[in-house]
Amino acid sequence: MKKALKWTFIVLGGLIVLVLAAAFIIPIVFKDDIQAAIKKELDKSVNADVVFDVDKFNLTLFRNFPNITAEMSDLGVINRAPFEGEVLFATEKFEVEVNLKAILFGSQLRIKGISLVRPIINVTVLEDGRANYDIAIPSADTVVTDEGASEFSFGIDHWEIVEGSVVYNDKSLPFKMELKGLNHSGSGDFTQDVFDLKTKTVADTVNVVFDGTEYLSNKHVDIDAVISIAEQYTKYTFKENSAKINDFAMSFDGWFKMNEKDFGMDIAFKSPENSFKSLLSLVPGMYTQSFGDIETKGDLAFNGFVKGTYSEKQMPAFNVNLLVKDAMFKYPSLPTAINNINVDLLIDNKDGVIDNTVIDLKKLHLDFGSNPVDAKALITKMYPTNVDANVMAKLNLAELSKMFPLEGLDMKGNYALNLSAKGVYDSLKKTIPAIDASMSLANGFVKSSQFPIPLEDLKFSSTVKNASGKLAETFITVKDLSMLMDGERFNADLLLQNLDDYTWDLKAKGGIDLEKITKVFPLEGMTLAGKVKADIQTKGKYSDVQAEKYDRLPTSGTASLTDFKYITKDLPTVTLSQASMVFDPKKIDLQKLNGKIGRSDFSVNGSVLNYLGYVFGKNETIKGNVNFTSGLLDLNEFMTDTETTTATDTASFGVIPVPDNIDFVLKSNVQKIVFMDYNMTNASGDVIVKDGVANLSGLRFNMLGGSFVVNGTYNTQNIAHPKYDLGLKIDGVSMKEAANKSSLVQSYAPIAGLVNGNFSTDFKVSGELLKTMMPNMATVNGAGLVKIAQAALTQSKLISGITSLTKLENTNEVTLKDVLMSTSIKDGRLSVQPFDVKFGNYKTTVAGSTGLDGSLAYTLKMDVPAGKLGSEFNSFIAKNTSGKTDPNGNVPVTIGLGGNYTNPKPTLLMDDQKAQVKEAVTNVAKEEGAKAIEKAVKGTDAEKIVGDLLGGKKKDTTKTAAADTAKAKPVTTEDVQKKVEDEAKQKIQNFLKKKKN
Repeated sequence: MKKALKWTFIVLGGLIVLVLAAAFIIPIVFKDDIQAAIKKELDKSVNADVVFDVDKFNLTLFRNFPNITAEMSDLGVINRAPFEGEVLFATEKFEVEVNLKAILFGSQLRIKGISLVRPIINVTVLEDGRANYDIAIPSADTVVTDEGASEFSFGIDHWEIVEGSVVYNDKSLPFKMELKGLNHSGSGDFTQDVFDLKTKTVADTVNVVFDGTEYLSNKHVDIDAVISIAEQYTKYTFKENSAKINDFAMSFDGWFKMNEKDFGMDIAFKSPENSFKSLLSLVPGMYTQSFGDIETKGDLAFNGFVKGTYSEKQMPAFNVNLLVKDAMFKYPSLPTAINNINVDLLIDNKDGVIDNTVIDLKKLHLDFGSNPVDAKALITKMYPTNVDANVMAKLNLAELSKMFPLEGLDMKGNYALNLSAKGVYDSLKKTIPAIDASMSLANGFVKSSQFPIPLEDLKFSSTVKNASGKLAETFITVKDLSMLMDGERFNADLLLQNLDDYTWDLKAKGGIDLEKITKVFPLEGMTLAGKVKADIQTKGKYSDVQAEKYDRLPTSGTASLTDFKYITKDLPTVTLSQASMVFDPKKIDLQKLNGKIGRSDFSVNGSVLNYLGYVFGKNETIKGNVNFTSGLLDLNEFMTDTETTTATDTASFGVIPVPDNIDFVLKSNVQKIVFMDYNMTNASGDVIVKDGVANLSGLRFNMLGGSFVVNGTYNTQNIAHPKYDLGLKIDGVSMKEAANKSSLVQSYAPIAGLVNGNFSTDFKVSGELLKTMMPNMATVNGAGLVKIAQAALTQSKLISGITSLTKLENTNEVTLKDVLMSTSIKDGRLSVQPFDVKFGNYKTTVAGSTGLDGSLAYTLKMDVPAGKLGSEFNSFIAKNTSGKTDPNGNVPVTIGLGGNYTNPKPTLLMDDQKAQVKEAVTNVAKEEGAKAIEKAVKGTDAEKIVGDLLGGKKKDTTKTAAADTAKAKPVTTEDVQKKVEDEAKQKIQNFLKKKKN
């Protein structure tokens, strides 16, 4: 018996050890296989990129034994087209707990729990209904028949979301909801046909926007709900639930059902509490940490329902009732309360047709201290909108600021409003309710803690009158608008009427300190300073502006601006020391305009035309004729931003755009212009700006040690492909400077950087510019003459290569004098017609081309004394002429220059060399033979024959030989002629033999 018990314990112990070992080993052994299987299945079933940290994938039995727990960290789902690159889902940790027994032996997959820690969920639905969560790949394998429907089921015990963030943006509705700080938990048995779904949801921040209207903004939400789910998850019945938005609690009763093509519902809601304080928590800015200390009283009733069908064409009926009676509230630290708050509001729609909605504000009354506000409004149709409304208010702003304290802002003054509106608003028929309104402000005062200088003595009176409801019969007046800032008074009066064709009469006079204004009303990302003084009167109709009938717009007056400063991150700082202008309807005369933009200073005078059309019209062009003078104009500060590589790289520059709505003639006189790394001085000429093109007319300046005259165009109509078409007249520019500064010279004639001397040119060039404002070399086309008065080149690989090939002396310097080169640029090559230079003492004719890639293709032809050539070169001549050169005679040499600038390859052009040497030797032989034969047969008939044979042109004896032949006719026979020819041939052979020996 003892042995049996002993063996039993041993076996049980072994089994326990085996199970524990298996629990420890199986997840480790099969971890990679399970992970690979997950990836494989995801790739087959999900049209999205699912990523997670492989090293943080864990599988264990110990945490929730006997359940198996899988954990993934840094899990994410990234969408593909049409939402490519958008993150649909991401979470720091995703944990799933599964019943192991159900996996091994059951037909039901039972998930014990799912946990998401700090997830981010972004759901997007496009206007056409495509949703970024629709990522499942359809598969025939997933089709389940009715026969197999019961073989497998799915169950889940609980789930949770910890500190989540959710955005649902449905553009097809349009509806957007944002949840931040979301904590949610729930449970439900999805294996049952009818079951209760229990949820707890808390969100720190909720924002809801529907059709452009913000219904909830930064609200705290707390929801407890038990919802009965039936009919295969399509019907939801509210059983026990409560929801709180900030401090405002609501409860729901009824049901919601998802049908195939619509949604059915019958839901009633109400506020179980009757505290006015809970409603007050929904007011923006009220629900803060000190909200609990606010003193309130008053009764509240809130209820309503939503009942019917919702679809693309149908809305359910709805009803909302709000009743507040004898309420008040008061901040404990302030002496004044808001009393006698009474609200009676009904929103009712009986049939689901939005146009039939009724909004009836039967009563709104509250007392701001001793200042009452009363309002009522009845809207009986949404479109056309039927309105009957009245508002009356008298407010002491100082008292109001104590009831609604705004930190850092102090207000005073007496404001009054009396408004009544009754009638129909119809945008298509251009009708509005009849309006009779008046408002006024007296003894106004505004002071901000950010800027201690207040706006004082603020006052105005205004009326809005429309008795008929026609837009054309609307009259708006603003009288005696006045304010005082730091001793500067500003006054204005305005009459605006006829809202069909805006007709205005405006008078404004006074001074404004822009810096002080912007500190009271800050401009984000911008700083303004300066003092404006104006005395302007303008009248007119908008239709006259559109018709460009500016003579009907009597605008006149003067304006001045001093010590102006404009600072923004996108442009260099603009300062104006002074500017004065005189207005009339057609133009603005700029009398004095002096200032700086960044480092650049300028002084401008002239006229600006069509300023009214430019301000009021669409796509109107402003015109002008302006004189511009400057001591320094730094164009680099105006260039658009491009990607920067280094602090000094030209990639930091960008294209200078030419506005397409400016038509200006700019007569310029600038002492110094900085453009990229160029410095230009004494610049003058006309720049005509029109339609996105700058026409340069007689633009003169000095640069690179010489003078320039430029005519042509700079075109930015297509800002991605700016173009230039220029005629350049350049005189006395240093070749080295040009090579160092000009990308054109660097690309096509880099050798110029080694040449000492100046050049002049009359050249036409065109092409495109890169975003760096440098020429796009592949698009360059040009042609012209280049003149070099005197220049020299030494210490170049080109010279050393040619010198080593020819073995010539004194060729380490190339000199150019009075050279005139005809050049052209086309298809990425610079071509040069033949021109003469000197290699040492040897005249050389150069022609050929340089490629954009630096490739060389040149020929150099020179006449060299045979005695100066090496024995190898003379052997080449002898071999190809069957003769010997005269050491004192000149031999033509043809050299080809290939390779590239950094690695030139000079070679002897064999075919050309053979032809030239043979031709030269033959010409010498002919000349020498002709002289010898002429001496031997002079005065005979042979002279003519030898002359004909050799083609000699030294002496014309045709007439003498013909006369002598006529006199000695009996002696002249065919034999004599043959003899003469034979003697002539023999003379030639003897001559050649003599040269050979």
